Amino acid sequence: MAIPQLANHHADIDPTRDQVRALRDHGRDGPVVMMNLLKFRETADYPPELGMAPSSGKVAYDRYQHAFTVAVGAISQAEVIYDGPCEQVFIGQAGTEATDWDKLLLVRYPSRQHFLAMMADAGYREALVHRYAGLERTVLIQCG
Repeated sequence: MAIPQLANHHADIDPTRDQVRALRDHGRDGPVVMMNLLKFRETADYPPELGMAPSSGKVAYDRYQHAFTVAVGAISQAEVIYDGPCEQVFIGQAGTEATDWDKLLLVRYPSRQHFLAMMADAGYREALVHRYAGLERTVLIQCG
């Protein structure tokens, strides 16, 4: 499954083909929770040809989040379990990239197939422009 090459595409925040294959072929059966650690851009990085009004990276990411929870919600059946700020480093070195996140987002899917079907959906793929515009960096971890 190739990720569309949008004008603001940032491959470093996409899964690799090998990572998608591993999830497809070797993931667990049953529900999965995806843990998203998110660092937003100060200013969203939209392609000029879209004519988007200036916004923060958080606002751009909120548009993307709407797409995978609402616009393609029938496909993803995504259920947001937690959506909130990362406030204080309790264990670890505060102020480092490893601990400097703006938001933690936990999303439950009925199965990894629901997650993969969402990724393949045209409506979801169109919304990636907002993800690329909003995120400076991210980590996505599949949990049981």
